[in-house]
Amino acid sequence: MGLAIARRFGAAGHSVALISRNQAKLEALAASLSEEGLTARAYPADVTDAKALTGALDAAAEEFGRIGILSFSPAPTFPSTAGEVPDLKAMGFTSAAETTPESVRPLFDMLVGGALNAAAAVLPGMREAGDGALLFTTGATALAPIPGMANSGIAQSGLRSWARSLHDDLAGEGVYVGHLSIGLPIIPGSGAGDPAAIADRWSARPDPRLLRDHHRFLISPLGPAAQAATTARPLLRGVRSQFRYLVGREIN
Repeated sequence: MGLAIARRFGAAGHSVALISRNQAKLEALAASLSEEGLTARAYPADVTDAKALTGALDAAAEEFGRIGILSFSPAPTFPSTAGEVPDLKAMGFTSAAETTPESVRPLFDMLVGGALNAAAAVLPGMREAGDGALLFTTGATALAPIPGMANSGIAQSGLRSWARSLHDDLAGEGVYVGHLSIGLPIIPGSGAGDPAAIADRWSARPDPRLLRDHHRFLISPLGPAAQAATTARPLLRGVRSQFRYLVGREIN
């Protein structure tokens, strides 16, 4: 998904700085974007390492200039094949009864800690310029509980709450803060769940300057196609009746 977002904004004329832990994979992705005619560079860093993450963002700003858009979407790697059901326990997710501080901390450090550190590195430049965007992408547990993923919900809902408060704090400054919650499997060629389709949601967001006096979040609705997808059922059981209401409440 991160690559699709990078490709979409790169195609719109933005220089792209890719950040993740795996340097070899990151450099290969940057090279593939460059072969498509996009300007892309790799800056290896672990989002849970505040010093490394800040250093990567500073290095990108030094090479490209002020960072105008930050897309933050770290996540565990879920199956990307239709019909393949993830083993949530093997991936480190826990039920509510099994959740401990230890099971929450890695996800909190990745999602909330990483977002706070990334924002701290780029916000001063955005506020000084009176222009910019912070785009945070999470899963459905940011909005509603999902069985077997309680520790994820603590971190994701915390990130969403902070992002909304930050959106309010920055109202009138020309800096947009958005949150996209994805409530369906991310699988290439799956329609709304295709990474390219998700990237299009972000690139199609309104001009931040038109949103200064509003509290708007771009939330991916759980549409009929997603409800019917058998691959979504193990993850989204118990969420369907709430999701559409929650979405409406955010974007009305």
